[in-house]
Amino acid sequence: MTADDRARIAAAVAAAEARTSAEIVVVVETDPCEEGDATVALVAAGFLAIAVGGLLSWTGLRLEGVVIAQAALFAGLAALAASSRVRRALGVGRLPSHAAHQAALQAFEELGLVRTKERTGVMIHVAIADRRVEIVADEGVHAAIAPETWAEEVEMVVSAARAGRLVDGLVQAVETCGAALAQALPPEPGLGNELPNAPIVR
Repeated sequence: MTADDRARIAAAVAAAEARTSAEIVVVVETDPCEEGDATVALVAAGFLAIAVGGLLSWTGLRLEGVVIAQAALFAGLAALAASSRVRRALGVGRLPSHAAHQAALQAFEELGLVRTKERTGVMIHVAIADRRVEIVADEGVHAAIAPETWAEEVEMVVSAARAGRLVDGLVQAVETCGAALAQALPPEPGLGNELPNAPIVR
């Protein structure tokens, strides 16, 4: 994301927030959010290799053979666990991308969206490597706007990203979010502008 891209998004956020008491933050995750899924799969591979070793010991196989079989099984399962492509093919992390969802919730808390005065933070979270887009809103926004409202904005970002125009999609989503927020949560003195307008890339 270039400096001009960041400036475009920041300008869109500033314009949207001028019409509402809510706060909009754009977050772009560049690293995969699936590491937790891989760790769980790796631990499972270890336990499975241990269990198989116990079963093989009942076959009368010598200890060296059991250890070699365990090591080979663990190596194969570990390779599968490390491959995000294989995990996707098996459906791991896809229901509905638990890792990306958890990353969005974590970012929402870490970046202070849960600490706005009236709990009116809205985050557009893009997990590039996981190909997931999610909009997370705090309780003050949920009280005024139904969560399904954000489906259109998510589709805007997804469609634009598929066409290689992620920044265009983010700008459009910010503008549309701003319009919805302006109707439900109009500006109030002393509220708003608590968080940075520039997108956060991490």
